[in-house]
Amino acid sequence: MTANPWLTSTAHSELVSVGTHRLHLQASGPARNPGHIVTIIIQGLSATISSWAAVTRLLSPHIRTFTYSRSGFHPSEPSPLPPTAENIALELDLLLQSAGIDPPYVLVAHSWGGILAREFIARKKEGDLAGVVFVEANQERTLDALDWRPFFLWCVVGKVEFLKVSDLEKRRKLDDEEWERHLRDMRDEGNRIQGEKEWNEYEKSFESLTEKKGSSVDMLRHIPVSVVKGENGRGLRMLYDALIERGHGTEEDREKFKGFLETFDEKDVELQSEIGKLSSKGRYVEARKSGHDVQLTEPEVIVEEVKWVVAQFVEGID
Repeated sequence: MTANPWLTSTAHSELVSVGTHRLHLQASGPARNPGHIVTIIIQGLSATISSWAAVTRLLSPHIRTFTYSRSGFHPSEPSPLPPTAENIALELDLLLQSAGIDPPYVLVAHSWGGILAREFIARKKEGDLAGVVFVEANQERTLDALDWRPFFLWCVVGKVEFLKVSDLEKRRKLDDEEWERHLRDMRDEGNRIQGEKEWNEYEKSFESLTEKKGSSVDMLRHIPVSVVKGENGRGLRMLYDALIERGHGTEEDREKFKGFLETFDEKDVELQSEIGKLSSKGRYVEARKSGHDVQLTEPEVIVEEVKWVVAQFVEGID
């Protein structure tokens, strides 16, 4: 019998059919023994997988790890379906089936990826999930408690350069080649167009998950869950200060967003803590040197949490 390269090759990547189109899948790390855990990374809203290069590089010596580009993001092909959270979860499920990558899985879910992961979890059965690492993740109440979109759009209108304001390039843990690839992906016009399509489906995804909340919560209740929270509020306040310095916005805008930022940290901690409480084996970790994109600046924190989840799961079945 021919060995499945998705489970045996040190590094493997190719386009994989999900029936209607093909998605680009990448594997790295040690060969997988039958029944062993693998890691699946789910990136955030309008995001490409290249920002996860350092995490993947650090995980690879320890565990078989899979990353993929969602429909419409280069080099994956576009989907005939709109990029709703439910459709994205369906396509991920089909991708793993087509590649012969069976459970158990550890999911690493960032930002909107927290919603996508929960939709994926709702499709699975008990025993399929070994655990989840939620990184700066969204949950059902995110937009009700902390709708960040008006502030983000205000920053876009103000044309503030986030990379310069945040000093992210100096703090990033991606090597030079990885960083250049990430910047190319961010500038890619096809990726930008697909990102806008996801943005259009973003708000509706919270309503959809709320309707089926029970199924994903039940699956999380008894598996290890780690919540990684960055210092997102600090980065947002840096953006605000830069915009004020250049005289952007009306007085009304400035007061509104100043109030938004004054309560941001408290609400953010509350939302992130609620995710950890979904599991009887939850834990909460702060990445104090990072903003929202922990994978760029403290990938080692995420890697340690994947190791913790795996250890907790293995200990639970021994």
